[in-house]
Amino acid sequence: MGETCKDWSKWAEDIYWTHFQTIHFSQYLLGDYDRQLAIPKKFVDNLKKKLPQSVTLKGPSGLTWDVELRTIDDTLFFNHGWQEFVKDHSLEETDLLVFRYNGWSQFDVLIFDGKNLCEKGASYFVRKCGPTEHDNGCLTKKKIREGSIDDVHTPLDDGVRCPSPLNYVSDDSATVPSEQYIISLVGNKRTRRSAKSVGRKEPATCGEGMKSTASDDAECSPIIKNRAQGQQYVSNRRLVTEDEIKDALLLAQAASTDDTYLAVMRPTHVYKKFFLYIPLEWAANHLSLENQEIYLRFNNDTWRARYNHNQARGYGGITSGWKHFVTDNNLEELDVCLFKPAGQMDGSTILDVSIFRVVQEISPRTLLTPPRKKGRRNSIKGTEA
Repeated sequence: MGETCKDWSKWAEDIYWTHFQTIHFSQYLLGDYDRQLAIPKKFVDNLKKKLPQSVTLKGPSGLTWDVELRTIDDTLFFNHGWQEFVKDHSLEETDLLVFRYNGWSQFDVLIFDGKNLCEKGASYFVRKCGPTEHDNGCLTKKKIREGSIDDVHTPLDDGVRCPSPLNYVSDDSATVPSEQYIISLVGNKRTRRSAKSVGRKEPATCGEGMKSTASDDAECSPIIKNRAQGQQYVSNRRLVTEDEIKDALLLAQAASTDDTYLAVMRPTHVYKKFFLYIPLEWAANHLSLENQEIYLRFNNDTWRARYNHNQARGYGGITSGWKHFVTDNNLEELDVCLFKPAGQMDGSTILDVSIFRVVQEISPRTLLTPPRKKGRRNSIKGTEA
């Protein structure tokens, strides 16, 4: 009987780790929890696919935080970006966190008071204040509309303060997310608004043989404070399925190597702001921790872009030129890009980009806001390194 129970238990464990779509772990906050948090070794070792270099944490409020993962002495930690998650949720030592991993680089997090083991109600009414790697402002509220969350931003400036919790909770347009909300993985109706109802079609941005200055698209970088948000786009792509999302990610993970960086496209990557965060550790190994010009190469075409590094905040990303790459290649939310160093051109690093699309059929996006100014285009068509 004992051996039978043992065999059954092993079988059940194998089924859980290999077939369950979502898996969980919990962690008490102890020691230097406010700086980084360890991910259990058993969780990491049993994942079917290794975790990407950066993940998203979604709190009970529905807001999300991008967090970099870092390995120290064979232990994987939530590292850069974790500090903001701790601060925004006012986490304390002995608090208990339950993490639910969806297999697509996102963790849903529930927060419990370690003293009484009850869920912290305030965690459902959190707001993000101050600059982050995506926003230079105070995120005041989130609205749930037709299965998606639209964010409302107020620029952060002298004399502008974040609203009090009372103001936030009493706002009629702010509602608490339900379990039905699954980001924009499936059924994001906001991305299906017709071109007729929202504005004109996006202009072509790809000019043959054209180059740009480093100042093009500068307003899209969150590193530059108090700049206008710039152009915004809306998707006309059809509804996508969970299987399509999963397949794109699995294909990208299968193609990844130790020197590649895998990025799942977010709205701030492809529809607005146009800032692609690069993990600090990867940038240190394959670029350098300083502002620099880079080249993005896809198929036989090359785009001039710029990597900006903010020493004070300890992070960097691709800013200038990224918008043109996104537009010319019709990137959409949840598409996956794989970046791989591929030598030098004119003294600048070339990054070969592989694109794994959720939907192969391309439907050009719609431009919601008119361009602020005309800039020279960033593509260098047909250029070989």
